Amino acid sequence: MKLSILIPAYNEERSISQVMQEIKSLNLISCGISEKEVILIDDGSTDRTVEKATAVMPSARVIRHVKNQGKGAGLISGIAHATGDVIIIQDADLEYSPSLYPALLKPVTQENVDVVYGSRFLANPHPAGMKMSYFLANRFGNFLTNILCKTSLTDCMTCFKIFKKHALKGVTLECKGFGIESELTAKISKAGFKIKEVAIPYKARTFKEGKKFKRIYSLGVLWAVIKYSLF
Repeated sequence: MKLSILIPAYNEERSISQVMQEIKSLNLISCGISEKEVILIDDGSTDRTVEKATAVMPSARVIRHVKNQGKGAGLISGIAHATGDVIIIQDADLEYSPSLYPALLKPVTQENVDVVYGSRFLANPHPAGMKMSYFLANRFGNFLTNILCKTSLTDCMTCFKIFKKHALKGVTLECKGFGIESELTAKISKAGFKIKEVAIPYKARTFKEGKKFKRIYSLGVLWAVIKYSLF
């Protein structure tokens, strides 16, 4: 089975080398993965993100956006170019560690699950470092998603997602910003796929460490929940 690892990145030169090194060192044979491709989607970076990434992993495929468009735009580009049987989304900032791939892949390869989410809240009601304003916005968005999509997830907004490629076939994604997470959940649920959650450890990074999700973006994410769940 082939795994496609999609890494949307924008000015992540501080962490991208470590991300690529961790991915490079992974041996996923025991997880049923015999081949992996790494697709770095550079979303208009103005730093050395691409240079640092390819220095560690020259085999990585790089897709470049001339201008910064947003995380959703990066994922849309990456999914279009993925050739694997399974697709995983890996953030470039290391809030989610590649070392957790085996835990997320297990339900896919051993239980024939189509979609797996790494949940930050399944084992820890309030993850370390998550500020109260972000926490409350997340919990409200999660509640709203579960109501509108008839799901029972603990972490609809997680950025750590795995899909069998056929689960994304025919799903047209359009959100270019952070609302892509809500759009994915809504459209996958509408398509009839059940989402299995796996508990993951998580510590939120700070703006000094490169965090890019500003509080104002929560409004766009909540609108995406409503838009893609109801229309």
